[in-house]
Amino acid sequence: MKPNLWAIIMAGGSGERLWPLSRRSHPKQTLRLGSRRSLLQETADRLRGIVPVERTVVVTTKNQAELVRRQLPSIRLEHFLVEPASRNTAAAVGLGTVTILREDPDAVVVVVPADHVIRPAEKFHRTLRKAAALAIDREGLVCLGIKPTYPATGFGYIEPMGELVPPGGYRVHRFLEKPELKVARRLIRRPRIVWNGGIFCWKGRVIMAAIRQWLPALHKGLDEIRKVLGTPIGNIRLQELYRQLPSISIDVGVLERSRNVWVVPTDFSWDDVGSWNSLAFLHGTDAEGNVVLGSHVGMETNGSIIVGEPGHLIATVGTKDLIVVHTPDATLVCQKTQAQAVRKIVSTLSNSPRWKRLL
Repeated sequence: MKPNLWAIIMAGGSGERLWPLSRRSHPKQTLRLGSRRSLLQETADRLRGIVPVERTVVVTTKNQAELVRRQLPSIRLEHFLVEPASRNTAAAVGLGTVTILREDPDAVVVVVPADHVIRPAEKFHRTLRKAAALAIDREGLVCLGIKPTYPATGFGYIEPMGELVPPGGYRVHRFLEKPELKVARRLIRRPRIVWNGGIFCWKGRVIMAAIRQWLPALHKGLDEIRKVLGTPIGNIRLQELYRQLPSISIDVGVLERSRNVWVVPTDFSWDDVGSWNSLAFLHGTDAEGNVVLGSHVGMETNGSIIVGEPGHLIATVGTKDLIVVHTPDATLVCQKTQAQAVRKIVSTLSNSPRWKRLL
């Protein structure tokens, strides 16, 4: 199985909720966040334990392409795919898949976001092997299901059905997208309900057949792109054709419509680094419940997240459950309970001629 296992790293996210550190020119997945390597580099390193580097494809955007290439120098240049425009995950998955199928028609493809934290890698590898075996045996579309740890309203949920099928998956009964809090509280009481972590595994030709069935316009555009890949005019035509593709997620466009969808429950620790609150998962907290990246002096400061530039001291007195993030040109201060609302600041800035430069 391993010689035919390929990976697509989805590296096009903006990470708006990690502003002001995450910007369009250096988004969340390229940040180190107190670690030696970026989230993107850790994702690529994690995959190397199960997918050869020469079988790894990266899909990214124009404004991130140069930085992503610098951070992943071992990836083959022809396996860096730059989207001419944002067209959501169905188009990105399709572009990566048609590129892979040109080299390996029998490829089994793993799709992973570039900005997740997964520990330990060994459990991740073991789960992917189960998912790949299930994808091959059932000719199906396989999702990795994350055990919920709280009633999240920002994640989709997956409800399995039937009995466990070797080597360790369930057929999917239905997807439930970003429920209200009271619904999420009910869902996590069900023993087999899992989060949809956005990590998938399937045969390349099986996902393309599903795209052809459920998203025919997208499939037609991808087929046109396939015909010109590697030709002298390939890049020019890609620019034209990709912009015409419909914009829809792979979840909504394909997975929620298909009947042959499976889920493999996971047992590794997982976080999507979806807000500043995720730093507690990444680094743990000190005796006062604080997470500190940078220089900080605090008095009666508890449960806070402090992020600063090297050499810049942040001092706090009598604060509790605050997020303070300092950069050379912008500073964020908010309650931890409002961490998800940081993207509203980004939206406000994007509509301001004066402050748009800070995005």
